[in-house]
Amino acid sequence: MRSRAIISYTTLAPLLILLLTQIFKQAPDPTLVARIQTIVVQNTVIAEKPIHLLFAGDMMFDRAVEKKIETVGKGDYNFPFLLILDYLRSFDGVITNLEGPISDRGTKVGSIYSFEMNPETAKALKNANIKAVQFANNHVWDYGKQAFEDTLLHLKENDIVYIGAGNNADEAYAPVILDINGTRIGLLAFSEFLKNIEADPPSHEVTDGQGNALGIAVIDDIKIKQAIENARDKVDVLAVLFHWGNEYQQKPRVDQIARARRVIDWGADMVIGNHPHVVQISEVYKEKPIYYSLGNFVFDQNFSKETMEAGLLEVTIQDKKIQSTVLKKAHINKDFQVISPVQ
Repeated sequence: MRSRAIISYTTLAPLLILLLTQIFKQAPDPTLVARIQTIVVQNTVIAEKPIHLLFAGDMMFDRAVEKKIETVGKGDYNFPFLLILDYLRSFDGVITNLEGPISDRGTKVGSIYSFEMNPETAKALKNANIKAVQFANNHVWDYGKQAFEDTLLHLKENDIVYIGAGNNADEAYAPVILDINGTRIGLLAFSEFLKNIEADPPSHEVTDGQGNALGIAVIDDIKIKQAIENARDKVDVLAVLFHWGNEYQQKPRVDQIARARRVIDWGADMVIGNHPHVVQISEVYKEKPIYYSLGNFVFDQNFSKETMEAGLLEVTIQDKKIQSTVLKKAHINKDFQVISPVQ
């Protein structure tokens, strides 16, 4: 329809000029000709430049990943990204799930599967074009309040925004907005786990000293719906991220499917999940994409093919809406480096 409009206006201009010439039997007023030509230019629709984002799954730089960085990578924390760096930098931004705190402080309070990442990690994330990380998950409190606070600080220092976490509920439940070429992309994140670390209930046991409780946004339908409603008029495109589901399962639970569809009904344009450490099924509901799990991104779970497979979701946004989503799979090698899907 837009191309037709351009053709009709372009064709109309010389005809109007010819008609005016015949009516007045003389050359038309040059100012009138200029006005007609201006109309043609102003009605020529130029499509916005497309925005390309990449969403990836679970990422941590501790345990065996850190050992590989220190030995094979000779201490370079960019090491896990070296084989995929050009691909990551080809996007306007990368969004992923940060599976644990970035800190060298705190006390281990999590399970035997607790993670804490060297502060150099934050610099590596920035270098890999990671613009935002989900920080609402089951590992954010592995080393307590101090490490949680350090993480927010290290991310800020490296111009990386965190989603689903903050110094209080207003911050944790508010959308992170990426403004790219005038298009506002909103990101919300919620965790199925660590509901005892939810941000800002008045009785919360850990505060920032000003009466505001540190913590994360958790899965609660009333709060999710309210967060979507609060975000919707502030953004052009809204993605909702969940840390949910059962580990190593190929399919989501029935309640996850129902919730993802409700979230679309409430106004989200896309739903993306993580936590199972394997890539799960996806679907389109009311013309909106739902990806239940993108699997691992940087992780050391080398006990199965599925956990060494990274789901990389390419999202193209144009004219302030999602135009396409493409899920590609990349291999994580024996040194826990992600290999680019584009060779």
